[in-house]
Amino acid sequence: MPPIRVNIVSESDGFEAQGVHTAFLDMVDALSKRPEVELLVNVPDQGDILHAHTFGTAYVRRRSQYPGRRIMTAHVIPDSLKGSLIGWQLWLPVAERMMRIAYNSVDIVLAVAPHVKEDLKRIGVETRIEVLTNPVNEARFYVDPAFRMEGRKRLGLSEDAKVALCVGQIQPRKGVAEFIETARLCPDVTFVWLGGRPFGGLTADVKGLDAKIAAATANVHFPGTVKLEEMPLYYSAADILFFPSWQENCALAINEAMACGVPLLLKDNPEYPALYGSENYLKATDPQGFAWQIQAFFNDSDLRDKLRDASLHVAKSFSVTTYADFLVKLYQELMAGKPA
Repeated sequence: MPPIRVNIVSESDGFEAQGVHTAFLDMVDALSKRPEVELLVNVPDQGDILHAHTFGTAYVRRRSQYPGRRIMTAHVIPDSLKGSLIGWQLWLPVAERMMRIAYNSVDIVLAVAPHVKEDLKRIGVETRIEVLTNPVNEARFYVDPAFRMEGRKRLGLSEDAKVALCVGQIQPRKGVAEFIETARLCPDVTFVWLGGRPFGGLTADVKGLDAKIAAATANVHFPGTVKLEEMPLYYSAADILFFPSWQENCALAINEAMACGVPLLLKDNPEYPALYGSENYLKATDPQGFAWQIQAFFNDSDLRDKLRDASLHVAKSFSVTTYADFLVKLYQELMAGKPA
């Protein structure tokens, strides 16, 4: 049989330091290796199936060409906007309505986590919903002692430095204030935040965040963004991924860090146990709790080894190979005229 021609649409170009764009790139990379599929990436050519990662004008222009053969990956839900963009309280109802219309305009929605599926149902999405978590590209993210040495060299850190890393956009929802306060409580640990502001001045509380960063203690560093292909070096430089975000769907930073064998300290959010298993990471709810967990982590080598092994084990469940298998079967089902 000839390969299925899949037109993949994403308007995340220009927002490279953002999870949606990375997930889009990982999907293209994984499917490009599959003989069952021929990819048309962000082009107007007619394919067999339209698969969108965003629901902007590029999707709207093409959707009429694909009746009964439209898929959209749901990376964003209403809660994703809270504490992310300026004035979110005012336009959240409009955004929720737009999401409902967009997700109901396709034949299948791919929710990136179980709680995303439930939230889509809550806002009135009646389309068929499947759960397919964001994958981790194991060809890029893996354990290599040389990565750790190079990553620490680039960050100007010694081999014996205690390093807590966060990767994410600089916005309130990601827990920047909590990160800075936790660092103040742990003066013997170096805290590194990799990421920037892809939405610039539209980011929520820009001035407030700038003031907090300017007042941070000397053990906090914000080097900015780095290229995706360099990220394994920086994950590997860390002793622990400290991720205080208030809300996530399926954070690629967590998946990628786990694949590099990095233990996790996460905010005690309700969405995480279903993704990672509650026993496989440290958790807390405020800077005092985070600081206690960090000190306990660095004082207990057995705990560090246990959490490192747990990260590597859990990372296997996010394999990009399994992800591609799922997508190919779904495309084949749609082309066979099965339920849409």
